[in-house]
Amino acid sequence: MRSLVAFILCLVAPAAFAAIEKFAMPSDSGVMFQWWPKVTPPRGWHHDEGSSRHFAFNALAPDGSTFSKAETVLYAQASYKPRIPQVKSLAAFVANDLEQQRASSPGISITPEPTLHSRSGLAFRVVRFEAGKAAGAWERVAYAEDGEYFLTFAVSSHSPAGLKSSAAAFQQLLDGYTPGP
Repeated sequence: MRSLVAFILCLVAPAAFAAIEKFAMPSDSGVMFQWWPKVTPPRGWHHDEGSSRHFAFNALAPDGSTFSKAETVLYAQASYKPRIPQVKSLAAFVANDLEQQRASSPGISITPEPTLHSRSGLAFRVVRFEAGKAAGAWERVAYAEDGEYFLTFAVSSHSPAGLKSSAAAFQQLLDGYTPGP
């Protein structure tokens, strides 16, 4: 009986403790570390391995398309806190991201949205980015913290309609993440 319990725990434990997928990728300048949240893809979406490795985040595309060709995509990224010691809080992490967005996309509209919660109860601070007259994407980005990581989950579209139609998939993406212990 004891061995059966141990076997079951071995099967269940990796799923419970594998909130972040960690990779070491060789590159021209040495080893590049990548971290991304382990998620269950929403219904009608799939993980795009090549784009995930290329962009260093968990890239998801609608079934029948690829991350690089789809009008609307989802992605999730984990930022390892020890690699960004100057960022002391989730609020500082979000402020830094917003500052970078403003600098790289003049004229972008940035609007805070109500907090979203995952099925597991993790609270996500949500911000909407609208390209407006400038070329760019329409995005909803959700930020959270899980242990040693700041998390960034996003839905990004080439059109406002694509962003709106993917709201349920975005919530499913958040629900598909289980925080670590």
